[in-house]
Amino acid sequence: MQVKKINEAEWWDFVERCPTATFFHTPDWYRVWKEYLGWKMEARYFSFKSGNTAMLPLNSSKRWKGLMKQYTSGPMGTYGGIITNAPLSEQEITTLKNYLNRFYSLQIRMNPLNTIMQEAWVTKRDFTQIISLSKGWETIFKQWTKGHSSAAKKGIREGVQIRVADHKDWKTYYNIYQKSRERWGASASNNYNWKLFALIRQIDKNKCKLWLAFINEKIISGCLCFYYNQHVVYWHGGSLDEYFHLKPVHVLQHHIIKEAIQEGFKWYDFNPSGGHEGVVKFKKGFGTDIQSSNVIKKQPFIFNLTELLRRKLKE
Repeated sequence: MQVKKINEAEWWDFVERCPTATFFHTPDWYRVWKEYLGWKMEARYFSFKSGNTAMLPLNSSKRWKGLMKQYTSGPMGTYGGIITNAPLSEQEITTLKNYLNRFYSLQIRMNPLNTIMQEAWVTKRDFTQIISLSKGWETIFKQWTKGHSSAAKKGIREGVQIRVADHKDWKTYYNIYQKSRERWGASASNNYNWKLFALIRQIDKNKCKLWLAFINEKIISGCLCFYYNQHVVYWHGGSLDEYFHLKPVHVLQHHIIKEAIQEGFKWYDFNPSGGHEGVVKFKKGFGTDIQSSNVIKKQPFIFNLTELLRRKLKE
């Protein structure tokens, strides 16, 4: 097996020919985190004697004042891992596993659309919730729970409307996210600042859509989705609690899923739920199927100790 680092043009060439690549495998996503956190963009390209090829997208960051290097395939817990354009032999898969095992510090959330190496060094078994759009809208909507379908109909009846955000709307959505974080409190999974959303706003509009729900021209909820190949993924959302009774989140999902079917996408992905059982149950109400998205995490003991101390200090 030959291994080489590749530039962005080569990276794009590979993912554009890989049907199981998601937006999270593209240089666009890694560039966001390079500019937001200063992580270096890296990708490894593998070629075998058989003519088969594979790729591993990566970010790297320095730890302990540059003495150690940490690699991430899938920034912030998004999908990463090896992607291929053709099935690999068992020997080729074993060779790739051996290569990954050489990394001193590596974290990957496996791609649910590609089963290659889902079982390699599984640190945490996890899953995402996905809808197969090939079933068609009528079948999908019938699989929603009565509560979810009734909520969507109520919101539409009450006048909730949906559109894609304009440039100026992103700051309004960010403010809604901050209010949502206050409501979530300690259970919040993230705390991003405005710079991140300003960077994401620059992504090609065919790959990134911030969907907004509004009533009487007031934005009350939003849902940030990424689009690539056959896959649409819901990555981020926030709502104003005083408008929950209008069911804007249900109306958003009603509109986004229906539009994704019309545009010919194959999968609508709600993303893993961070261990929040209430969120899992909510997503299940949309008739989702479970897909494995296991986590591989290799890191030295000192990193684990540092994380433990950081959590203790927050308590």
